Amino acid sequence: MKYTHLLPFMEEEELKKVAFEIINGELKGVRLERLFPFLGTGTFNELVDLFIEKKEISYLKHAIPFMSREKVQAIYKAAENGEIPGFDASVCIPFLSAEKIKEIFRELIQKASNEPSEDDEDDEDDESED
Repeated sequence: MKYTHLLPFMEEEELKKVAFEIINGELKGVRLERLFPFLGTGTFNELVDLFIEKKEISYLKHAIPFMSREKVQAIYKAAENGEIPGFDASVCIPFLSAEKIKEIFRELIQKASNEPSEDDEDDEDDESED
């Protein structure tokens, strides 16, 4: 039997303890992201805040599907502002509200209309070759 089979039956405090043992390097070979679906909201948010603080990009990417939309939006904004170096903000898109995605889309097309990108120049080159 694997430890993952018992996760749904574990108490919140035990899972929290295990999560911090993994983070602190006390437990090796146990994947923290396996605990995410079974952690309570408070513990999970505490971990996510720690991941942001420590810039744990890999854990953040794995945690996004289990976060609230508000938390995903905060991470998206932090990544866009350069507060989480190396984090690809686009991984947040499927977990944002439709309204937020629309807002991001509008911002991007507004930005594109104000300054031609290299992609636009490449398209023009392609058209002139025909």
